[in-house]
Amino acid sequence: MRRAAAILMPALALAGCGGDEARKPAPAPTPEAGASAAPAPDPAARLAAAVHAAWPEGVKQGPVTFDDNKLIDTGFGPVLVSHGHVPDAAHADGGTIAVTYLDPDGAGFRVRKSFPKALETGSFGDLAEWSVSGEFLDQPVIHAEGGGTWQGYTCSVTTLVVLRPDGPMEVANFPSLYDDSGAVADGARSIQGKIVEIRKQQGFVVKFEGTRSFAERYVWRGGKYRREGGESQIPTC
Repeated sequence: MRRAAAILMPALALAGCGGDEARKPAPAPTPEAGASAAPAPDPAARLAAAVHAAWPEGVKQGPVTFDDNKLIDTGFGPVLVSHGHVPDAAHADGGTIAVTYLDPDGAGFRVRKSFPKALETGSFGDLAEWSVSGEFLDQPVIHAEGGGTWQGYTCSVTTLVVLRPDGPMEVANFPSLYDDSGAVADGARSIQGKIVEIRKQQGFVVKFEGTRSFAERYVWRGGKYRREGGESQIPTC
């Protein structure tokens, strides 16, 4: 019996050592390298869903076709910015920028607010160019150029529209191109401006070059960009 007890005691000691290990929870499995919880949304699919939400009956809305779209993710939700143009329009008709504020809805979106004419500029049913920038303010800003030619005089205007939580608002509108070479035989003038030296939430400079070279400064004051020094030096049509 003494020998059996001697054999039993080490066995019990071993069992006691393993008991704490048995009570420990099994380690959680680690995800495989490169694995992710969910695939990233496809930008093209998101844009298509946003366009469908904004224009469920198609991008042709009466005479205007909105076939150039950008989906902007903001701190107050996704916003669709759409460029619309009118083929064979009258000289006085401009191009259009529509803005649609969206809310996620399953795999798609639903419309929260719609601004079909957030910005209008240009001639013959279109504007020259447009973009959306994060350089000017803490919120996205639409930058559009639009103009035309009247009896040999060509002029263009720059328009800035900020996307605020409650809707788009114009914050700047100024002449940025003048050319009278189509109307004046001698002494024609051609001047074109470009925005440079952007200081976010403070201001920017418009640098003009051509027949004359000069610069005009705009400062952020009272919720808009305001030109310093009075009237612009660039002629208008």
